[in-house]
Amino acid sequence: MAAEPQAPSILGFPHRAEWGATAHRKALAGHLRRCRDHAGIGTRQAARCIGASESTISRIENGLASLKTDEVEQLLDEYGVHDPAERRRIADLVSEAAKPDPWQPHAHAAPPSLRPLLAMEPAAHRIVSYEPQLVPGWLQTEEYARIVIQAMDPTLPASKVEERVRLRCARIEMLRRADGPPTLLAVMDSEVLRRMVGAPGVMYRQITHLLMLLDEMPYAIRLHIAPLAVGAAGAVGHPIVHLRFFAHEYLPDMVYLEQHEGAVYRDKPSQSERYLAVLNHLVGLATPADQTASQLREVLRTWKQ
Repeated sequence: MAAEPQAPSILGFPHRAEWGATAHRKALAGHLRRCRDHAGIGTRQAARCIGASESTISRIENGLASLKTDEVEQLLDEYGVHDPAERRRIADLVSEAAKPDPWQPHAHAAPPSLRPLLAMEPAAHRIVSYEPQLVPGWLQTEEYARIVIQAMDPTLPASKVEERVRLRCARIEMLRRADGPPTLLAVMDSEVLRRMVGAPGVMYRQITHLLMLLDEMPYAIRLHIAPLAVGAAGAVGHPIVHLRFFAHEYLPDMVYLEQHEGAVYRDKPSQSERYLAVLNHLVGLATPADQTASQLREVLRTWKQ
């Protein structure tokens, strides 16, 4: 006789407030779907259990709907999940999922297309990014970020510009976390260091800031410079960000593709692996990270006032 499939468990996903509400909600959403599948229960029966529609179950299982404690408990009863440790962990995750995400204090300024990335990056184990035009957002100074944000939308009110600047510059703090910070592996084109943003002084201070960050966080930030010689490999015309999570068995990789009027997200394994291959190829062609500081110091001399 074939062994009975083991019941899914959520105990391997820790309750970590610094990862943010969305990560907890998405991990629990996938777990509820696995529990339903293990119990052999269809979406219609699950929906009847909580007096909702099948589309509501779909939204819950895709992490798109808020989780109510009583509904989750009813679903667990229906799915035959009675283990006290499992139920306690799930209750903790439901509670965490109801809290504000880190970006929500800036909700009126955070572009809607960026919010899924802002919500999930605190839970990342590794962030891999490629930036063909600008210094990566996590590494920008306030004045550099201000000029870029104003250039992207000259009609944006000054108050909202300042709010976006604060939001952008605050993202570096997750890399300074004492407990399990993400690692940022960033590739940017060499021309970024020569492209005038604002004035020579702005560029001088931005490159000085990069040097400071590399010295301050050598294990959290690995910055690669891709020379023009990478040719077609560097012809990707838009920023790419790939997130892999600490609890990756519960959270699938996420890819963010920035576009002029918004962004596209990909989380299917075949898609995320394809973009990760593109990024890894660029990393391999770029100058090794241990040579970046000397490159920055060399470029810095050209911007010295």
